[in-house]
Amino acid sequence: MLNLSLKKIIITLIEILVIFSSIYLMHMFFMDLEHIYKVPNNLIILFCTECAFIIFIIHLMVFFKRIPLLKQLQSTINSNKCNKKNIFTNTLELIYINSRASNELKKEIEALHEVKNRLHRKEQELSEQSQILFKKENLLISQKNGLKEKEEEIAKYINKVFEQQEQEKIIKFIVGIIRESLELDKVLEKTVEEIGRLINADRCLIGIFEESEQKFELLNEYKSEPNLVSILDYQNEARLNKENLYQLVNRKKPIIINDSQKGQVSSNLNPFIELYEIKSYAIIPLIHKKEVLGIIIVCQTKTQREWKENHIELLSDIGSQIGIAIKQAYLHKQLQEATNLKSQFLANMSHEFRTPLNAIIGFSEMLLTGNYGDLTSKQLEYLKNISISGKHLLRLVGDILDLSKVESGKMQLNNERFDAKHIINETIALLSNQASPKDIEIITTIEQVYLYTDIRIFRQIIFNLLSNAIKFTENGGAITINSKLINNKLITEIIDTGIGIPDKDKDKIFKQFTQLDSSYSRKQEGTGLGLALTKKLVELQNGEINFESEEGTGSRFWFELSCIDTPVKEYTNI
Repeated sequence: MLNLSLKKIIITLIEILVIFSSIYLMHMFFMDLEHIYKVPNNLIILFCTECAFIIFIIHLMVFFKRIPLLKQLQSTINSNKCNKKNIFTNTLELIYINSRASNELKKEIEALHEVKNRLHRKEQELSEQSQILFKKENLLISQKNGLKEKEEEIAKYINKVFEQQEQEKIIKFIVGIIRESLELDKVLEKTVEEIGRLINADRCLIGIFEESEQKFELLNEYKSEPNLVSILDYQNEARLNKENLYQLVNRKKPIIINDSQKGQVSSNLNPFIELYEIKSYAIIPLIHKKEVLGIIIVCQTKTQREWKENHIELLSDIGSQIGIAIKQAYLHKQLQEATNLKSQFLANMSHEFRTPLNAIIGFSEMLLTGNYGDLTSKQLEYLKNISISGKHLLRLVGDILDLSKVESGKMQLNNERFDAKHIINETIALLSNQASPKDIEIITTIEQVYLYTDIRIFRQIIFNLLSNAIKFTENGGAITINSKLINNKLITEIIDTGIGIPDKDKDKIFKQFTQLDSSYSRKQEGTGLGLALTKKLVELQNGEINFESEEGTGSRFWFELSCIDTPVKEYTNI
């Protein structure tokens, strides 16, 4: 049974009808041949039958698209069993078998078409993805270019920050130089070198403005190469004209010349510029509080240079700091002159004071002896007051004179080797007459230590600290004196059980002419110079002094001085 669809069956019947029609027409044609050419009838029928059969077979092959099967039919026809029935049967079998193979092949082809369609769709998807990736790649390239630009901007910013930090570092360095020294020459010498290196200039000079002569006097110079001839030796040839002075002093504006051959240069500077082969230069005024105090000059002698705005700003900032240094130097010089005048005045006045004071003290003590007649109790009391007041005034004059000498730097140290323990015990004995009336106990722990310093100053330090402790210790109190060697330093401390120092007054202790506001302390005589002078005398010997105190409990003052000998421990109680 052939599993042919209805459509195929109908088409097949039509094909058979066409074949039989063809056979009929062929039969009619050969009948005419029989009448005309007298061809035998059986031959004509046989020939027509064979032709019809062959046409039928070919039609079937064409219909089922099995032309290649003709070769198989040919082998069947050539076999011994060749007859129409066998040929027809074999043909149908071949058609059926190959029709089924054709259906399978068709299905495979449809599957291949489906695969092809899927591949086409995949290709489209890949193409779309490729386009997306291409867009992303372009986006990444643009982002990369943007990042590169950002990196360049960041690099420029970092370089700018580093440059600013370097400039701030130089300015801080210059400010540090200004603060640590009041010697103008030292400040300008270090400053001009730092500016020359920072700006990378061949020459850098700093000059001071002399208003009386309306000129700038060059003081310091930096040279990138030591073999360069110094401009300071020929500065008389480098005077600025009135226009340049007006630009710098009155308008307070810098003069910038990038090319000395084309720039507006003072005519009297032309020989000077040619002599030193100056290609470019800049002159920046040193301004402090709207006052021009000097100038900075930076020069290029090897090549021309276009001065950058940030360099000019940096030089202006440095110039303002140098202006402060110049002003401080002027003020320091004036202060020194005033201090010298004060010291000279105090020295003269102290001499004038001491002469009559010594006479008053001497005569009053002579009268108190009773060798010049009997005195009433009132007279003795008055003479004692005269003697005490005279001695107090004499001490005051001495303190003022010593303080003035220390401040002016005229206090000379007469260093000698002495036993510190011996000087401390002498001072205690000298002041015991002040401690005894108040029933104050003095306890000492003193090591024998030898110092090499001014014995008079050491005695005065002990005297001032101990007398101060006695003065502010109430009746029945105690004072402890400890002196020992620690790390090759003599550390001496005086501890009292006095009234103590309030926290609000602790910063006043070492100030001149300052006394505490305590009601008890106001009853005690004093000028407020003792501790201030003591601090300066200790520092004069490269020592240190400090204190700690608690109000109502007492105070502890100590100082330390360098020693030269190893102590022999010895303890004494008084």
